[in-house]
Amino acid sequence: MSVEEQALPSLWPLRAVEVSGLFGNRSFGLPFDAAATIITGENGSGKSTILRAINLVGKGQWARFHELPIDGIELRFADESRLSVANSEAGVVVAGRGDPWTIDLEEFEHVDPRRREAIAMRRDLDAHLRAGAPVPASVRRRIAELEREEYFDPPDWVAETLGAFETKLISARRLEHRLRPDRAEAPGRSAPSSVVERYALEMRDRMRDELSRYAAESQQQEKSLPSRIVDAMQRGAGDDSERIAVQVDELRAEVRGLAVSLARVGLLDEEEDPDSQFEGYPRDNASILLAVREVYSVARDRLSRLTRLRAELDLFATFMNERLTEKRIELNPIAGIEVVLARGERISPRQLSSGEQQLLALAYELLFDTEPHCVVLLDEPELSLHVAWLKGLIAAFMDMGERRELQFVIATHSPSILAGHIDSERSLDLL
Repeated sequence: MSVEEQALPSLWPLRAVEVSGLFGNRSFGLPFDAAATIITGENGSGKSTILRAINLVGKGQWARFHELPIDGIELRFADESRLSVANSEAGVVVAGRGDPWTIDLEEFEHVDPRRREAIAMRRDLDAHLRAGAPVPASVRRRIAELEREEYFDPPDWVAETLGAFETKLISARRLEHRLRPDRAEAPGRSAPSSVVERYALEMRDRMRDELSRYAAESQQQEKSLPSRIVDAMQRGAGDDSERIAVQVDELRAEVRGLAVSLARVGLLDEEEDPDSQFEGYPRDNASILLAVREVYSVARDRLSRLTRLRAELDLFATFMNERLTEKRIELNPIAGIEVVLARGERISPRQLSSGEQQLLALAYELLFDTEPHCVVLLDEPELSLHVAWLKGLIAAFMDMGERRELQFVIATHSPSILAGHIDSERSLDLL
C-alpha cells in the first residue's frame, strides 16, 4: 500500500511542544490553544527560533533544522501522538510512530538531482515575481514538495506524519522585505513590481475562474429552466395562489440577499441582478406564480455557487476596510484588488503605505494562500503596523482561522496584541 493510501488524518491542531537545549541551556514545555497561542519574551529569548523549529519540522527541512541553536523539539498532536527531532553532531534524529530515523547530513551537498531542481525552480519563481507575473499553483506545489527535502528518502511513517501536519511561517521582517518592489525593471514594465501587485493579479484570476465556472453552470441551468417550469405547473395545478406567493416572496428575498452580498465583493454586476427582471407580477395567478417560483429557485441555486468565495472575499475586504482611513479596498474581476480614495480616485495596492501593504499581505496569505488545518506561525506581526490597528488583530486572525480551520502560534513584543488574550499568553521570561 502506498504512502498516499495510508495517509493519516490531519494531526491538527498542535497540542504542545517540548523544547530542549534552546541556546544550549534552556528546556521547557509550551501547551498550545486550539485557536491561538501567543508567545512573549525579551529579545533573544528564543521566540522566533521556536517558530522556525516547528516550521522546519513540518516542512521536513532537516538540514536547516540542524543549523538552529537548539538540541531538539518534540511536537504533541491532537491524536496524542508525538514527533521528536533532535540534533546530533553528525545530523538529525527523528522519532515518533516508527523506528527512529537518523539523517546523516555529511553528504548534504551531494544529494540527488531533486536538490538542483528545487534551486532552479526557486530561481524561476523569483523571476516570475520580479516580472509581476502570476505563478501557477502547480509550480508552487512542486516547489513545496521539493523543499520538503524528500531526497533524504524518509521512512514511510515520517512521510505519513509530515503529510498530515501542515505549517506556514509568516515573518513580518521577511514580509517587509518582500513588500519592497524590485528596482530592477523587468522587460516591458515601466514600474517596479511588489508582492501586493501579485496578490491583486491572483485575486483577479481567482475571481475570473470562479465566475467562468459559474457562467458555465448557469447556462446549463437556464437550459433546463423551461422544463422545470412546465413540471412545476403540472405538479402545482390547483395549488393555492396565496401560499405560492408566500414561497415566491421568501425565495425572492433570499435571491436578493445573495445578489447584494455578491455585488458587494465584485462577484455580480447590478445589471445581472436576477430580481431586476420582475418589476411586478400578478399575485392571484397560480400558473404565473409557479413559473416565477422556478425562476427564483434556479437563480438561488446559481448564486449559491459563489457563496464560498464570497465569504472569503467579504472577510478580506472587511478586515482591510475596518483599518484603513480615507480609503477603502474594492474587489473586482478586472483589477482584482483596487484602492478607492475618499475623493473617488482609484490607485494600485502598491501605492498603499508599507503598513497598509503588510496588512493586505497578511490577510491575503491567511485567507487565500494557506491550506486548511494548517498551523500558522506568525513572527512579530506588529512590525510596521500602526498601534491602532493592533487592537482586535488577534480576534480578526481568529475569525479568518475559524473560516479556514487554522491554528495560530504568534510571537510578539506588543502588549496591544495581547489585550483581551492574556489566557493565551506563554511567556518565555517566566520559564
